[in-house]
Amino acid sequence: MMAKSDRIAMLSIHSSPLGRLGSMDTGGMSVYLLELATELGKKGRQVDIFTRETEPGMEQLIDYAANVRIISLAIGGTRDLYRSALLTHLHRYRQAIETFCRQSGFSYQVIHSNYWLSGIVGDQLKAVWKCPHVITFHTLGNAKIAARKHHQEDLRRLSEEARLLQCCDGVIVPTSEERERLLAMKGGNQSRLYIVPLGVNLEHFKLDERVAGAKTADRKDNPVVLFAGRFDPMKGVEIAVKAMGLLSEKPEAHLVLVGGDGSKSAANKKLEHVVNELRMNGQVHFHGAVDYQQMPLYYQKADAVVVSSYYESFGMAILEALASGTPVAATAVGIAPHVIQPGINGYLAADVNEHSLANAIAATLELARRGEKAKIRQSVYDYSWSRVAGSTLDVYNDLLIPS
Repeated sequence: MMAKSDRIAMLSIHSSPLGRLGSMDTGGMSVYLLELATELGKKGRQVDIFTRETEPGMEQLIDYAANVRIISLAIGGTRDLYRSALLTHLHRYRQAIETFCRQSGFSYQVIHSNYWLSGIVGDQLKAVWKCPHVITFHTLGNAKIAARKHHQEDLRRLSEEARLLQCCDGVIVPTSEERERLLAMKGGNQSRLYIVPLGVNLEHFKLDERVAGAKTADRKDNPVVLFAGRFDPMKGVEIAVKAMGLLSEKPEAHLVLVGGDGSKSAANKKLEHVVNELRMNGQVHFHGAVDYQQMPLYYQKADAVVVSSYYESFGMAILEALASGTPVAATAVGIAPHVIQPGINGYLAADVNEHSLANAIAATLELARRGEKAKIRQSVYDYSWSRVAGSTLDVYNDLLIPS
């Protein structure tokens, strides 16, 4: 059993949880880290999140919440590197973490790595610290290849994910489908795969009838559909745009896009080109990356939220929307098939294409007209972060029991 004084080392090497949500390398994983660590801190556990410096002048150590610290490591020449490009520098991050621990006199009883690159560092630290190492992969390379035609992955990622699956002490997965994917990779050994769904902050994302009923510059009398996420091809943003163009809504429904790396980014320009070709300039609105603190306003103002992904290991935006009382039209990815109840809180697209998604959006907008926001919110009451933290502590404790 973990004592309340025991420290947990969380690793997020490729992405800083302090980054802008919706940008290239900052998404649901950052929310997961901060919310989970905060709840573990409330339960008396001490959590250090080790990440990398992504902006000049970042403070190395931030007291983020009670019992939670974020340590940003400055490794020369790596600030602007993207994901796999960090691979040859991971040993330097491991050395920096060891140096920090020696200087501070801290030790850790559990390592919790997030994403495969952090898993490599966690595996190296496990050998030094002689403590259990648990991984949350968040996404899997093989799953992405299977989900989207022509998707390519670094072969080193595929190799390392397979290796880490064999050598780590435990893997936390958010859904039964993700567990089945890992079982296929692992050869059927079920002993150390733990299903722990992600959560939603029910105090942050909540009903606000005053905001929900207000008119906005984008809305006027037009229904508003919200997309919130990174402009990554796997997110299927183009499908969402094309689906909106197929709707026969009167008045015309508008699409608000939250996320991306700004108007000058390649992904943004490509999406703008699609919008121009479809002559939907007055129907699609680019709002850029939005601070996490402002996201409840967007969910509350929307009539519906669209999730158009080819693949999600979970899909946190679904829970955030539902907690805000806003129904969701989604492809059948991640948590969507488990939480979306057709006719109650949203609809699932029959397939990942614009025609199927358009049907789901149209049905969801019709559902939104009922105004049953409280019923929609009730559908996610079981997904509190406190419950997620409790289940995660159970995993840590299980790994600390000698087998």
